Amino acid sequence: MGYRNRVLGKQGEDIAARFLARKGYKIIARNVRTFVGELDIVARKKYFIVFVEVKTRKSKSFGPPYLSITGKKKKKLIHCALCYLKMKNMLNMRWRVDVVSIELDEFSGFAQKIEHFKNAIEK
Repeated sequence: MGYRNRVLGKQGEDIAARFLARKGYKIIARNVRTFVGELDIVARKKYFIVFVEVKTRKSKSFGPPYLSITGKKKKKLIHCALCYLKMKNMLNMRWRVDVVSIELDEFSGFAQKIEHFKNAIEK
């Protein structure tokens, strides 16, 4: 991943974390590495551990950001979540995978559209 993509990803994750916190989510961790891959945001909402995949784009050329999540990526996110739960001895917890899709203005860099898809990936 190039420098610009990392900066864009970090910016999107910062926006998503603030967005979720305003909605009552407690952010537990960010950019968690597991044996399988990385989780963007781990949060808690009521009785759920919520694993959040953040997708951010500046251009509308390829459609909304959430469309970039492939079947392969979905499987990887589930495996990452299960790995995290096992590492933290939390396999008995209720959990889900959400997606936060962020479209940024191409010139200002401000969020134009934020969409939150709860339980976006079936286990």
